[in-house]
Amino acid sequence: MSLLVVSLAAALALPQAAAPPSPEPAPAPGAEALVMSALEELRKGELFLDAAALERGMAASFTVIEDASRVSGSFAYLEPIRRLRERGGEVKELRFDQILVRVYGGSAVATYRYAKTWFEVGVRHREQGWSSDVFELREDGVWLLILRHRDR
Repeated sequence: MSLLVVSLAAALALPQAAAPPSPEPAPAPGAEALVMSALEELRKGELFLDAAALERGMAASFTVIEDASRVSGSFAYLEPIRRLRERGGEVKELRFDQILVRVYGGSAVATYRYAKTWFEVGVRHREQGWSSDVFELREDGVWLLILRHRDR
């Protein structure tokens, strides 16, 4: 009997393992496909210099971080696109490759390699690198772009 009491006392004195954290809610079925679709709509908006289409897919507080600089607000991001279109600029190519989308409840991250070629005042420009886009799910089911980080 005393051995049982000692064993029980020793067991109670051991630190209890913490309960594993509750898992995050599973994303809604098809959430990754919806984010991919939102990303494709944004790609087309940038390809065609369609600021109105881009604006529909991004939050007003959208922020882009690129080349150690930051642009905050969708207006600040979209105005140069509007001006480029007004000056006759043209995007010849905009590819998103190696796309990986992860959904975490009401947010999602899309990471991809991009390549962009455009002409501005007759001068050809080319840019390529990696991008990570963060999306937020609105209450009406629309995925909005809230942050973009690009690295060349």
